[in-house]
Amino acid sequence: MAYRVNKNVLFSDDSINEGWQRSSISKKIGECYVDRFILEPGLSIAYSSYTPNCDLVEESIIERGASTFSLTYGLEGRSCYRSKNNASEELVFSSNHTALATFGNSAGERIYKADQKVNQLRILIDGSAFGRYNIPFNFDAEKIPTPQQHWHARTSNHTQHYIKRLMQLAMSNHTERPLEKNILVFTLLSEQLSLLERKSNEQPHSQTVSDQDEHKVMLAKQFMIQNMSQPLTLTYIGQQVGLSESKLKSGFRTIYQTSPYKMLLEIRMNKAWELLESGYQVAQTAYAVGYEYPSNFSAAFSRFYGRMPKSLFSLQY
Repeated sequence: MAYRVNKNVLFSDDSINEGWQRSSISKKIGECYVDRFILEPGLSIAYSSYTPNCDLVEESIIERGASTFSLTYGLEGRSCYRSKNNASEELVFSSNHTALATFGNSAGERIYKADQKVNQLRILIDGSAFGRYNIPFNFDAEKIPTPQQHWHARTSNHTQHYIKRLMQLAMSNHTERPLEKNILVFTLLSEQLSLLERKSNEQPHSQTVSDQDEHKVMLAKQFMIQNMSQPLTLTYIGQQVGLSESKLKSGFRTIYQTSPYKMLLEIRMNKAWELLESGYQVAQTAYAVGYEYPSNFSAAFSRFYGRMPKSLFSLQY
């Protein structure tokens, strides 16, 4: 059974590196903390490290006038955020992947597995500073009832170089180059926003989806989640929700900024990680997420996560 905590159990500690403030959970639950550093008003970085000794559900309630833009780099492990307003939608954060999301006034849960180390680095921008940093999303928290994930992709090698250097500075009291943290943060932020803009510009500006077709596209995603163990094809999925293959593809690109195939792959790989962590064997996991041959599953998993599925067995002990 998962242990549930909320922000009322967090302890603050200013005794770590100068300028940083730590919020942590009781050590009875494990080593779980978040270190935050304010670079300038409206802009901060946060390093979180969670290794709970039991399944942990951290309740999150955000009640603010302005929304928050979050750029998250997964350094190690995997966690997810589940909105209470829409429990079927999960924001996944995994090692070697980058995620961009906007949070408004919402209630949800951050979920961590027992004895699994999760390290993440975030760049956070308050909605009041969106104009200053050209953040292209709504700053009004009331207009974002559920968190919106705008981007989730593998972190490139050159980006990891910047992250590694930023982490070196964050974990020490380097003073010889006082602006380097800021420069690295702006470099990372500019890079990801440029990638997001390029991806958006690749879509035809005139492309729209009717309310009826949007509903069908969302049903298609749910159908994928519920039937991922089956040998799904785009034609079959479209038939189940009443969309042609071309409308299914264009709908996914407009609403989710990805293709149905990539969405299905991500759904399967996220579920596979969860099953492997819970003790499933590779072959069992392969069949459960729709692969006829475990070798094909292992190859797909390795391409997606950059590690073999068997490597997760060591995390269980």
